[in-house]
Amino acid sequence: MSEDVWRAYFADMGGQPAAIVFNDGIAGRVNDLALVHAMKIRVPLKAPRADGLNTKEEAGLLGRLDEQLAGIITGCGGEYLGRVTNNGARWLLALIPPYPQELEAALHAAAAAEGYAPEIHVEQDPAKAIYWQDLYPSEDDRQVMVDMEVQAVLRERGDLPEKSRQIGHWIYFRDEAPAQRFAGWAEENKYQNIAVTPPAEDGPPLWRVRMSHQGTLRLEDISGHSLAIGRQAREAGGQYDGWESPVTL
Repeated sequence: MSEDVWRAYFADMGGQPAAIVFNDGIAGRVNDLALVHAMKIRVPLKAPRADGLNTKEEAGLLGRLDEQLAGIITGCGGEYLGRVTNNGARWLLALIPPYPQELEAALHAAAAAEGYAPEIHVEQDPAKAIYWQDLYPSEDDRQVMVDMEVQAVLRERGDLPEKSRQIGHWIYFRDEAPAQRFAGWAEENKYQNIAVTPPAEDGPPLWRVRMSHQGTLRLEDISGHSLAIGRQAREAGGQYDGWESPVTL
């Protein structure tokens, strides 16, 4: 549908990495859907990596299978919500109409044609927990998702994420006192070029803290900083507005 917005992020599930793709655009209407049955399709991977995620070699086959199964679900009046890959399996998640016997048969047949043997679980879910609990990102997850998206844009422009560079950060507060406390935290944690700026006369009534650090755009590196800054900003009553990096070759 036109309001669909598909986004991806990584999370930790049971001590193992999980790759999650979900429809962020459906968040505003999912609770209004008349569908109250959740379907979870578990597809064991053919040759998972040591960390439980799929290999590049299997990614294409899984992508085709995702499209086929999502199309079958939609064609039967259901709503495909997203997928989770973790611990050697891919889970496809959907909300569906009741009495899904024909739907299940079609899903099994499509998966078997690609050499997969799925396990299908259906349960009542009027609260749409399959979306809000199994797919929807936490604040930390959403920050990692944004980091991945900015990283991807820079990579498209030729950026080499393993190269060290100065990375700037912006944080906003309604009052000076929490902004100054946050600046103190930043100094204690070895951030550089820290500046606290009062509200501009013609701008929003917000105090800005700007700072930077020297680092790479490897996800574990940049997200380590963005998550720590975001948490500290929220704890102090502020809002982390993100980071910026030049394209580095």
